[in-house]
Amino acid sequence: MLSILITGGAGFIGYHLQQKLTAKYDVKAIDLLDGNNKFIEHRKKNLNHITHGDIRLPFLHLIEKKPKVLIHLAAETGISGSLTNPEKYFDTNVTGTFNVLEECRKAGVNYIIYASSSSVYEPNQENMPENAKSEKQLSFYGTTKKMCEVMIQNYCKQFGMVAIGLRFFTVYGSYTRPDMAAYKFMQAINTGKPINLYNNGDVYRDFTHVSDVVNSIELLLEKIQQEPAGLHQIFNIGFGTPISVKDYASRIAKSLDKPLFTQFLPLPSNELSLTHSDTQLLTHYIKYKPKCDLNSGVLEMTNWYKTNNYE
Repeated sequence: MLSILITGGAGFIGYHLQQKLTAKYDVKAIDLLDGNNKFIEHRKKNLNHITHGDIRLPFLHLIEKKPKVLIHLAAETGISGSLTNPEKYFDTNVTGTFNVLEECRKAGVNYIIYASSSSVYEPNQENMPENAKSEKQLSFYGTTKKMCEVMIQNYCKQFGMVAIGLRFFTVYGSYTRPDMAAYKFMQAINTGKPINLYNNGDVYRDFTHVSDVVNSIELLLEKIQQEPAGLHQIFNIGFGTPISVKDYASRIAKSLDKPLFTQFLPLPSNELSLTHSDTQLLTHYIKYKPKCDLNSGVLEMTNWYKTNNYE
């Protein structure tokens, strides 16, 4: 049975990934399990193989069996926080990822699937294939993710590791992080408060349901083991259809059967006005295309919200 270790295993995507993979694989996970995420305690109760660990420190010794594949999801996430506390983002994302690479190099863990972000892309691009411009990020968060890509590329070349990076495009769904727009929108809409929309709502995101992300990662587990030493690949993972954030919020309100109240703010200087994932490379590679449409995904997310009484 394939042995897998997930960093950030109690996070939003990590939690769903464990739920998906545990029945088929030998899955272990580490997570900082900090108290800033209000869903951490619930996730811990539903995860059998979660270990407290910090990616900035030695952690592989905490796991009984050396994994064959490491899925690196642990990170400091969100764009706004990187403007107010860039040191924390560098420490977790860059220093933390360097330590993950060193742990893998020393232990002989040669296969890594890791989370990057659509935030690596430069603004004013109508479509974003993997070779689109990504040298001048708007946010420091995006810069830390780009730095990780470059670092991992070098480790593959120097030390013969095999890695696949995934540039996630606005992932949403049940157990979304409380700092993400989806949860903030649900909370505000449910309590009759206005939501903040940037640029009169004329901001577009390529919303991708978490189920499509974990399905893609599962398919990548088999593919990565077939690749030659030293190969580093980067793929977009997104639905491929940008939707305005105002439309997204409207669908959430409709699903909650509540009115939508809005107030408009200027678009922050470190936010992209449009993200649009070109997913052809990944679709060709794993023969899978994201299939959860926005209405179905929003329904899954709002049903979770209502069922768990987060109101």
